[in-house]
Amino acid sequence: MNFTDEVKFGTRKYSSRGISSLAKFTSANGNVYGTLALDTRRANDDDTQELPVAVRVAYDGKTVYLRIGKKYTMGEWLELCECEKQGRNKKAAERKELKNLMQKVENQVNQLIAEDSFSLGRIQELHQGKADNDCTIYSVWDSIIDNKREKESAGTARCNKDVRRRFERHMGSNVQFADINKSFVDKWVKIMKEKKLSLTTIGISLRTFRAIVNVCISRKLIKGNTKEMFKDTGYNKSGSRKADYLEVPTMRMLYDFWERDEAKDENGKELFFPKEKHAIFRDLGLFLFMYLGDGQNLADTLRLTYDDWYFATHGKQLRFFRHKTQERNASASEVIFPVTDELKKIIDKYGNEPMLGERVFPIMSKSITADQEIWVIQRYNRYIREHMAIVSEILGMQERPTSTWARHSFATNLNNSDNVPYKYICDSMGHSSSGDITSKYIGAYPLKRMLEYNAYLLDENGGKSSSAVLLKQLQGLSEAEQKEILDALSKSIK
Repeated sequence: MNFTDEVKFGTRKYSSRGISSLAKFTSANGNVYGTLALDTRRANDDDTQELPVAVRVAYDGKTVYLRIGKKYTMGEWLELCECEKQGRNKKAAERKELKNLMQKVENQVNQLIAEDSFSLGRIQELHQGKADNDCTIYSVWDSIIDNKREKESAGTARCNKDVRRRFERHMGSNVQFADINKSFVDKWVKIMKEKKLSLTTIGISLRTFRAIVNVCISRKLIKGNTKEMFKDTGYNKSGSRKADYLEVPTMRMLYDFWERDEAKDENGKELFFPKEKHAIFRDLGLFLFMYLGDGQNLADTLRLTYDDWYFATHGKQLRFFRHKTQERNASASEVIFPVTDELKKIIDKYGNEPMLGERVFPIMSKSITADQEIWVIQRYNRYIREHMAIVSEILGMQERPTSTWARHSFATNLNNSDNVPYKYICDSMGHSSSGDITSKYIGAYPLKRMLEYNAYLLDENGGKSSSAVLLKQLQGLSEAEQKEILDALSKSIK
């Protein structure tokens, strides 16, 4: 065995036992790990070779080496590590200096995490002293976009990229940090309004830019605070969607139309060729699935998987984690919903056979990239919008619903039933409060209760007979009111 083999073998051996590393750290969020050790990647056969000391930073299965300007032979380094392990005073000052250098790296890692801009590339830049001297508002923005991509938040990265392009198009490519203040933000708002951008688009642009400015403020690149800069700009406003929902009878009509699977004119002639008809009814089925499946977003529907929960409940329930909120709060993003008879019919017609780990619908492959997923989701959002317009025309509906109407309709119709607890609606939509500790110890709603509540999605009486509904209403009246009704009934019978 030559020295290179010994070094590599020894490093691997000692690393597993924690002997060849002088110190280690774990980031504040527990996702990044640092190790103070020799960089043996270019070790040769010479046992007197001095190797550079580096902080090895590991994140998401990848590693970078940040050298700190010190070198040791393998023998010298192992001696230092042994002294550290046994708590000897020998070379204590030298060891302390090395650990202080690692501490600087740890502080930089935690700083980037706090700014929501950590990536291995960014920590390399910061360690090498490049970033904050040479960066611009554009480079900071680009690094955050790259970080979002690394975290597989392709949708957020895409949104940031779109807003960054809009910012550069409106405000130019030479904006300095010193230019960014309240009057600058107000100027951009004025430009967007002059260009007739919607209130929602302006709000998204400002919220995205505000997050970037907050990162720059935390790095001391911009002075001031965003509370004052964005005051009265309407950054937290969006167009109202309260009217973007379909009432229960309309949803019932849509489901009955889907179940009949017929689209004929007054002469009984098919309105569409088979392939087009299949696409129209498939997308109506997806719209209904999103509505009946606790108001899912299309992205969550297309990612829905037959997981352990599905098989543990014998196919009676499905579970997913809202992709939009999972990164911020995984526990609050969990949604469990009942597989009603109507949902089962949709799955039976368009879904995959139940297999552990298989996606419910064969629309979006698991093997594609995050950017490709966004493309598929956008394409099917367009299909649903176009095909729902066709269905609305056939059924004589004034509304032209899009996929987002499914979510709004779920919340509005259950709330308007006056029979479903508000907390159930919030939990079903993945809106649980992150501060509600108790709810983390309470299991999912019983299936019977879920079915009872979700019955109001297609039946205003929740599947109850009219006499049962009337009896419940009578029970809610006072004795005097009940007596008055009974007296009136008695007189009408006579």
